[in-house]
Amino acid sequence: MPQFQGRFDHAVILVADLAEASATFSGLGFAVARGGEHTGQGTHNAIIRFGLDYLELLSVRDEAEALRAGGTRSVLVDRIRSGNTGLGAFALATTRIDEDAARLRENGLAAEGPFPMERLRPDGRLLSWRLLQPGGSPWGRPWPFFIQWDQDDGTRLGWERPGAHPNGTRRVAGVSLAVGDLDAATDLYVRQLGLARGADTVLPQLGSRCRVFQTNGCEIGVHESTGPGWLRKRMTSAGEGIFEVTLEIEDLEATLDMLDRANVRTERSGSAVIIPSTSGMGSRFSLKRAAL
Repeated sequence: MPQFQGRFDHAVILVADLAEASATFSGLGFAVARGGEHTGQGTHNAIIRFGLDYLELLSVRDEAEALRAGGTRSVLVDRIRSGNTGLGAFALATTRIDEDAARLRENGLAAEGPFPMERLRPDGRLLSWRLLQPGGSPWGRPWPFFIQWDQDDGTRLGWERPGAHPNGTRRVAGVSLAVGDLDAATDLYVRQLGLARGADTVLPQLGSRCRVFQTNGCEIGVHESTGPGWLRKRMTSAGEGIFEVTLEIEDLEATLDMLDRANVRTERSGSAVIIPSTSGMGSRFSLKRAAL
């Protein structure tokens, strides 16, 4: 069976006001940089870059233009209008997007694309890429969308350099998703998306059973509720989709000290520091040291 050959690229955080969100995430200890405007899409963004991996703060710049663009941009306008912000989607990077599209079609998963997009940066440089969206829309889905950049990795990192994050974060180690049916999700991730399956774990603190899928050092944890608990409440309020990003940090105590001094409310979960959604503008983050 063909396997996906790419890597984690970025997670998308939907925000109502880009300037306010940029200030809030700076207060959480992230180095936030202006990203630019998406041509003809009515949206703009800011970037929290670690390496090739990053977090994207995405907002509507011009509602009328976004509605004219239709498709996923119209859905984005509706989500933000209704207050359904926070973690919305995540992307895997590929250099074989046409082959990935063919594999999805052959395995029965409808997808939109690949189609071109571009972003005009504040310095006038134009980033461009192609997107492939299983299920037709990335928002609130229990699977990724795919991106293939037109510029090479070195060029992009030269244009958008990784930040020095005061909270000590240095890479995206994983993402966590809520699903209603773990076995059906496993079929999708293994047979249709072509990802490698890892181990199962039970997480009483979330009230979930988690099955891990691997892609180039990043873990995608797919969670199914096992009964009353945090995940069931989350499913009731928000449904399926991404609910947490795991970030690798250098020094746990230094991160805690920085967040305490910034008066950021945090929680502890084993060896991880949790920035809950109430502190992260609807987005939940788990910060933990790399395994030795």
